[in-house]
Amino acid sequence: MTPLFCIARTEVLEHRRQPWMIVILAANYALFLGVFGALFLVLEGAGGSADAHVQLERQLADFGVELHAFLRLATSSFGSLMFTNLPLYVAIMSGTSVLHDRECGTLPFLMLAPLTRRQLLAGKLLGAAAIPLALHLVFVGAGALVFSRFDLLAPYASMLGASSAWWLAFLVGAPTAAAFVGALGTVISALSRDVRTSMQFTSFVIGLLSLGFGAVLVDGIGQGSALQLAFAGGCIVAALLTLLVGARLISADLAPS
Repeated sequence: MTPLFCIARTEVLEHRRQPWMIVILAANYALFLGVFGALFLVLEGAGGSADAHVQLERQLADFGVELHAFLRLATSSFGSLMFTNLPLYVAIMSGTSVLHDRECGTLPFLMLAPLTRRQLLAGKLLGAAAIPLALHLVFVGAGALVFSRFDLLAPYASMLGASSAWWLAFLVGAPTAAAFVGALGTVISALSRDVRTSMQFTSFVIGLLSLGFGAVLVDGIGQGSALQLAFAGGCIVAALLTLLVGARLISADLAPS
């Protein structure tokens, strides 16, 4: 096993020692699925037939709400939130990765190990991304497969798994966005001297970046697969550059404080 994957494996094992954190991450996915699922089920039941659909449109119009605009907003919001979770969770896990080793006293042993700074950062990133990626594949994939079968949501099925652009966003776009955000979090963790500083950056700066990526991924679905591939390529390049620059920045600064 290469040093990079040894670091990643150790990081995953460390996260598995905190089962409640994994439960909380999974619960957030379940909460979003439950809220939007209940909304879609209610609307599906209320507009099940043609007459009921017309009646539902009239009832919503009485409150100044246009059904088509509401459903489009709901599906877009669902997609944005679900695609935001992966980079955000990877940022949270990577934001204290190297800092944790510094505080626990294990960093000197990593410094003596036969691995480069880039391998250290990349291994930390892979380890931070493993569990969030598994949750992303299970919950977002299951939600899209279920919601795309709703008749009422048929006009918006391309945003719920019924288009190649969505699958690219799901399998490539969101993971590469998470790689970039996680690379930033890993470098920040390596350069930070305390948890407060590290979490301030990951919570505010990287948190906002994750929200932006979620919106871009969903909005880009309608633009086709080419845009999704271009976005993913840009994220990969940005992640690699971040790790490269980060390795140079910490080369003289990674000694324990």
